[in-house]
Amino acid sequence: MAAAGVSAVSLGVGAAGPAAADSAGAPGVLGGQSVLPGDPRYQTLSQGFNQRWSSRPAYIRLAGSDADAVAALKTALDKGLRPTIRGGGHCYEGFVDNDRGVILDLSTLRGVRAARDKFGAPTYCVEGGATNWDVYTSLFRTYGVTLPAGSCYSVGAGGHVSGGGYGLLSRRDGLTVDHLVQVDVVTVRGGTVELTTAHRDDPATSPESDLFWAHTGGGGGNFGVVLRYHFARLPKPPPRVWLSSVAWSWADLLKHPEDFRRLVENFGSFFAQHSGPKETVYRGLFAILKLTHRTNGNVVLLSQWDEDDPSPLEEFLAAMEAGLTSRAVVQSYAAGGVLLPYPDKRRQMPWFQATMTLNPSGANQRGKYKSAYQRRRFTPTHIDAFWEWLTKTVPGMDLTQTLVQIDSYGCRINEHKPAEAAIPQRDSVMKLQYQTYWTDPAQDAAHLAYLSGLYQAVYKATNGIPEIDTDTDGAYVNYPDVDLGTADQKHPAYQRLYYKQNYARLRKAKKTWDEKNVFHHAQSVTLPS
Repeated sequence: MAAAGVSAVSLGVGAAGPAAADSAGAPGVLGGQSVLPGDPRYQTLSQGFNQRWSSRPAYIRLAGSDADAVAALKTALDKGLRPTIRGGGHCYEGFVDNDRGVILDLSTLRGVRAARDKFGAPTYCVEGGATNWDVYTSLFRTYGVTLPAGSCYSVGAGGHVSGGGYGLLSRRDGLTVDHLVQVDVVTVRGGTVELTTAHRDDPATSPESDLFWAHTGGGGGNFGVVLRYHFARLPKPPPRVWLSSVAWSWADLLKHPEDFRRLVENFGSFFAQHSGPKETVYRGLFAILKLTHRTNGNVVLLSQWDEDDPSPLEEFLAAMEAGLTSRAVVQSYAAGGVLLPYPDKRRQMPWFQATMTLNPSGANQRGKYKSAYQRRRFTPTHIDAFWEWLTKTVPGMDLTQTLVQIDSYGCRINEHKPAEAAIPQRDSVMKLQYQTYWTDPAQDAAHLAYLSGLYQAVYKATNGIPEIDTDTDGAYVNYPDVDLGTADQKHPAYQRLYYKQNYARLRKAKKTWDEKNVFHHAQSVTLPS
């Protein structure tokens, strides 16, 4: 029998690994494949979604089973090769790229099924290589439930969940990790590579308790290779939802700058008022305000409302237009990669079809991202900076795909205490994502400088970053930004901005489960000094 929390599938470092003898592309004895340079899949599997990043690994290992994942990691360590783990490949920075090392690719492990946790209780099991779309289609069609995760269909569950993923149902159903009960993780502890199961109900003093907790928002690539997530008591999605998409023309906003200010004030004030843990009326409303650059043509407000009576949605939309001279129209072209091709401002449709409609991952381009949690309504400094930078033109730059996306947040998310899960931001009312996209590598420096300038201007009052426990509350680990510091620096800001007071316990888990720092990247959890 395996020890509690540890699978019998384990190989001590130093033993021969069965995956080591695989030839390029040949199935391994444990079901996996090694993809070497020269294989037609190599270039694709060496590069993730963001075209800014590519690498030349020694090989990519497509894990085929539990035993294969254990053996593949052990083989990499025996060869002295650094491993990185990739699921969907959507990391915003280059954390899953790996020159001369090994990329452990989980994308063929994408099952979603009913299962049992290690105590025998029923769960829904999601493998680490599953995408959001795998999760939604399987859970809904087979079991009539869903996970309150993100809208981008091709994002991998492996990284999305471990960072505390959220989506359009999170205000009514919480974060992904609020439903998590167990993780099955390939770890390297005491020189042994093994499959460890860590459960929410493990004794609080056990090492497994820290390992489970670390995966409730501690970020991907820090503690091991997550093969499976187990969820319990998943919510049923609403049978139908209303989708709304309205826009304000930049041509009108430039004539009436006060309308831009009022729109942002209206949005921020509404969600500051209606996002607390006791909110009842608007818990089922999720809205996204896309403040595009002026060259895009329009500012867009997307909304999803989960009840049959559209009156609260109409009241929300009226609140957004209060005091504006410019009138909203039906959205007519894409903003931030999303276009609802409907001739009306709102439309009711089955939830699953609505989820299909709102699931773009965008084109494969070069991109840069920043983020912030917002605890209160926007200040004049915030709004002035949005206006200044989104109306600024830069000769030679195409900024039509540059925007500040403001997502509603809170409600059920804010029912939890900051230390209950590793993700600590539990009283925010909005989450912001700063985005810019382009295709020409020669434009890298210009786009990075533009987004950095915008971000620093917005948070000028707190030294250019969304400081914790102020109007803002740090940044989101799943939208990583190396401008917030890197692990090789002394006291980098990301440790505080992503994790707040929870960072000490994450470092404790790191010491226990990865004392040799096998799993590391530019913003990983560092070992205690």
